[in-house]
Amino acid sequence: MDVLASIAVTLPRPITKPSPHLRVLVVDDDADSREMLEHAVRCLGHRSAGARDGVEALAKRQENPVDVILSDWTMPGMSGVELCRRVRSHESAEYTYFVFMTGFGDRAHFLEGLRAGADDYLTKPVDVEELEVRLLSAARVVVHHRALAEVNAALRQENDISFEAARIDPLTQIANRLRLCEDLDALHSHAARYGHRYCAALCDIDLFKSYNDSYGHLAGDEALRRVAVAMRGALRRGDTLYRYGGDEFLIILYEQGITEARQAMDRVRRIVESLGVRHDASPAGVVTISAGVAEIGDANASCDDWLRLADSALYRAKQDGRNRVERDDTIRVA
Repeated sequence: MDVLASIAVTLPRPITKPSPHLRVLVVDDDADSREMLEHAVRCLGHRSAGARDGVEALAKRQENPVDVILSDWTMPGMSGVELCRRVRSHESAEYTYFVFMTGFGDRAHFLEGLRAGADDYLTKPVDVEELEVRLLSAARVVVHHRALAEVNAALRQENDISFEAARIDPLTQIANRLRLCEDLDALHSHAARYGHRYCAALCDIDLFKSYNDSYGHLAGDEALRRVAVAMRGALRRGDTLYRYGGDEFLIILYEQGITEARQAMDRVRRIVESLGVRHDASPAGVVTISAGVAEIGDANASCDDWLRLADSALYRAKQDGRNRVERDDTIRVA
């Protein structure tokens, strides 16, 4: 038996193949009808697959997204109306064009299908010319939704880039004060809840105002960039470097006690000094940094309390001759 003859008419001449080629899922519990429709869809230039019922259709759609579902109305287990509702309630990023195929021709069934979320309606037995028209309409909708999805993806990417850019210092290309505030809030919660150990190190460039006065602000900017690169390279991968403001930097050292953190910061200090950036006003003759280290561990302390302790230690480093690291030894209960 000619499979196309039972779909009401022979194929139109010539066949117009809409672009893009659609991925069509035919859902019908009658095997002969399903296979004939799959064949017709392929003859119209699209890819087709079949499902015996709504449950199998949902499973196949989850495995491989489809552009169009041609679904029978009455099926055992899950009706076409329920299938349509499920598709609409779990809509993926790619829109699925839904077409009912049914022998019902009354207005009530038509409206019920639209309320369930269907896009179109075909009366059985399916006429191939009408099927082609429905797929042409579906192709236009699919193209439109794909274009919208691409625009939305580009906007999300742009928003992500803007979000990150707002948290990066443009001069030194390290995290800025905004990112620091966000991260400190998270650290405070972790320290309070899980007892994690962190240390904060507040640093600044020794006699930086004199450096700017002697060599100019452009040279000062270059010195800041070089110091930031050196500091970042001297830290462990998990540690985080922030530009705190002006010539000040703040470092969060993860899972380190005060003794280990002081040793780590002394290594950072030596690496910055080894850059050999000339600074005639500095006792060392080159750009150096001073640092104050404090442990983050008191659940009752605020982030500002932690930073004040680190700042106090930094002040002592400055008072004791610069180019050195001092630690805060306040006893806290984590």
